Amino acid sequence: MASASEKISFRPLRLGDVGALVGWARTPDELLQWAGSRFIFPLDERQLIEYAATAGERRHLICAVDRDTDTVLGHAELEILPEHDLGRIDRVAVAPEMRGQGIAGKLLDWLIALAFDHLALHRLELVVVSLNEPALRCYRRAGFREEGLARHACKASDGYWDLIYMGLLES
Repeated sequence: MASASEKISFRPLRLGDVGALVGWARTPDELLQWAGSRFIFPLDERQLIEYAATAGERRHLICAVDRDTDTVLGHAELEILPEHDLGRIDRVAVAPEMRGQGIAGKLLDWLIALAFDHLALHRLELVVVSLNEPALRCYRRAGFREEGLARHACKASDGYWDLIYMGLLES
């Protein structure tokens, strides 16, 4: 039987997908880790519909979906700054019941190929909360390197979080 990460395809976020994403951030801190200050807890369909409307040539909102059922398993954003041959990866998330199955890694691999092979970017970058060890492991496995630390840069319910800046250059 194929694992979830083997049955994945990738496509743009659709308006019909927003309902699936609503419950992924179960606490204000989970939402903060995923989206920074982009959304307000509790996340609702109105916020996600407005977010979906920002997609375009410079902002790709991508879903990892089950190839057989089209169920949304993961999401990520790739913002393009063509004047710098730069892409920023943001808002990487996997459905809570699907975490730990390699979906985020497959989504990152797909975004990296899109950025370097199809969009001819030179650099990708991202920011991650330092306490998010699963995300850090995933980004490191994908080839991202730590480039900086912003101490106490994000205020959460339990105090301030450090942010790690990571980058990946085309090879």
